[in-house]
Amino acid sequence: MRIALVVPPWGPDIIRAKDTRGISGCWPTPGLQYVAAVLRDAGHEILFLEGFFYGNDEMLQKIADFKAEALGVYVISLLWDKARSLIEEVKKAFPSIFTFIGGHGASALPEILMRDTDALDVIIIGEGELTSRELIEALETKQDLRAVKGILFKDGNNLHRTPPRELIDNLDQLPFPAVDLCEMKRYYPSFEQVSTVPVMQMLASRGCNGTCLYCYKMYGSRIRLRSPVRVVDEMEYYVRTYGAKEIKFWDEHFSYDHAHVYAICDEIMRRRLKIRWWVSCRADSVDLALLKAMKRAGCWCINYGVESGVQKHLDTLLKRETLDQIADAVKLTHKAGIKTHTTYIFGIPGETFEDGLKTIEFAKKLNSFTVEFFPITPFPGTALYKGVNKGLFGTMSANLSDQGMLLDRPCFVPFTMTADEIMELRRLAYMKYFLRPRFLIYRFTHIMSLFQVRAIFHGAGSLFQMFREQVEALWKKTAHVFHS
Repeated sequence: MRIALVVPPWGPDIIRAKDTRGISGCWPTPGLQYVAAVLRDAGHEILFLEGFFYGNDEMLQKIADFKAEALGVYVISLLWDKARSLIEEVKKAFPSIFTFIGGHGASALPEILMRDTDALDVIIIGEGELTSRELIEALETKQDLRAVKGILFKDGNNLHRTPPRELIDNLDQLPFPAVDLCEMKRYYPSFEQVSTVPVMQMLASRGCNGTCLYCYKMYGSRIRLRSPVRVVDEMEYYVRTYGAKEIKFWDEHFSYDHAHVYAICDEIMRRRLKIRWWVSCRADSVDLALLKAMKRAGCWCINYGVESGVQKHLDTLLKRETLDQIADAVKLTHKAGIKTHTTYIFGIPGETFEDGLKTIEFAKKLNSFTVEFFPITPFPGTALYKGVNKGLFGTMSANLSDQGMLLDRPCFVPFTMTADEIMELRRLAYMKYFLRPRFLIYRFTHIMSLFQVRAIFHGAGSLFQMFREQVEALWKKTAHVFHS
């Protein structure tokens, strides 16, 4: 079968606030690349289209030229409106085409999205590789879709949801993501997330056993590990084939199994593979010996999701970490010679503006190489989202296109803060963090590539925009007080 797999049209103006569009980039979608690889291995012809590069009309023409018999679209809640528009246009032009969607948004809100359009045939829920293969096989052989686990489809005027598909235990059975089907030379990373280019992305595991209130676990709560040899095989493939200088691991809990991490490090060093890499770890899951091994094998930066500098808010989020654990982990990471990237959120239920200022001070104390500050977002399917819908925590926009962490306005506002206060905290955080003379010296004396010079330049533009927005906000506030 000829299958078009598509990321719907999007751009920085849709997912980013004005002040950070200059540092934004576009990564390929790993889940869709895996699905493409599995379907290709099953004998199907695949067209991969990235919505960052094409609008609806261009996509429609390419799908027509390809003579696609099926259309699969990757969906997150923020881009549902874009995805629905594309699906409806394709279905109108080619009524016989089979349409299906998958991804975080599709898995979290299947019934809602299915009822939102008549142009959609099937929704894949959860991990999509094996489900999509069985789904297409069922279509070709005209089998009953009820035999395919992990899908939702229309059955007359009703919706039928089949039993859930089990998580893939043996991740090594999956082929490498079909990066060769993507226009890899057109992608580029966000400036704050890597040290150099070319860069490729990977997963060494799937799943997370954390309990965080705001996290949607697409890959489940049980962590499954790829074999270290298979992981390094993929790394080496990217180095040899694409000239990769860096790998960004998207694992939710890379350091969950120390033996696994040590084995990956040993395999990298055994092959004398020269590659930098970046991972995300929990602060309570690292020690100095592990960090030193990672450093020797090429790890240059670790992302820690700090979230708050106030312990009671970490407890609200069910982080199961303490501020001391976080500070110790960052200190040990720096001692091992690895830089850190730390992330923080504002608008936590119960948080006040003054609490947010404490988080900024905690971030300055940790002194990471790079940082990001977000308004908290109750993504569909999370405990936070479910609580808000029950009238808990605060108020939230019902518009799916508002549900992003990088937008000009927060979609969720706790009872203890205002939207303006959340955005002011975000602006203040970036300005107070990056405009410290000591930090500027640190950044300028640790430049690792020309890419980071460009990152600093674009980051300066974002800071200038934030400064202007802060001045405008203060002026409006002053004018309001004067007139009242």
